[in-house]
Amino acid sequence: MTAIVNRLTSARTNAVRTPEVAVGALIIAACVVGAMTWSRSVVVGTSVLVVTSDVKRGEVLQESDFGTITLTSSDDIDLVRAASLEDAVGLRAMTDISAGTPLTPSQLGSVSPIANDEGLVGLTVALGEAPADIDAGDSVRLLTLTRRTDGSTASAIEPAVFEVWHITPSDPMDGSRVVTLKVGVEEAITFLGREEIRLMKVNP
Repeated sequence: MTAIVNRLTSARTNAVRTPEVAVGALIIAACVVGAMTWSRSVVVGTSVLVVTSDVKRGEVLQESDFGTITLTSSDDIDLVRAASLEDAVGLRAMTDISAGTPLTPSQLGSVSPIANDEGLVGLTVALGEAPADIDAGDSVRLLTLTRRTDGSTASAIEPAVFEVWHITPSDPMDGSRVVTLKVGVEEAITFLGREEIRLMKVNP
């Protein structure tokens, strides 16, 4: 008799639990489908600018330096959109930027313009004649060596401070680089008649 009662009780319990489990499964499934539908509605592909090769702080960016990637995110990420390419060309990198990095507005800045009384002077500096970490945008002073008419030499640290406008990669043969400086027209005479010019990086 006890066995019969137990079987009846178990049957009633299963009859009650089966609908509960089914309802619970339906609720979970509905939540999953709803979440997937919501995600599709808010995740939007965004095309943003990246640099295609490593960029040093101070470099002026050209159109060939940029590429694009498409990100998917529901967040309002502060990145430079691909549609802003024309505005980004000609800007200067404010930090070192690794290839493939999505760009943020804070990584780009305006190039200081050349005034009417300024110009650009190019110097070929041998290995050791300029700091290894010198970059466009840095400020430098000149250490000069001048040969006098009597054959003696005079060295000096010139007082003027110049901005590095551009610098080429090191020559693979001899390590030399071409450094372009922005200088005042009246200061250009500083570069004439020098037997040797070294660059000293200073605070602006």
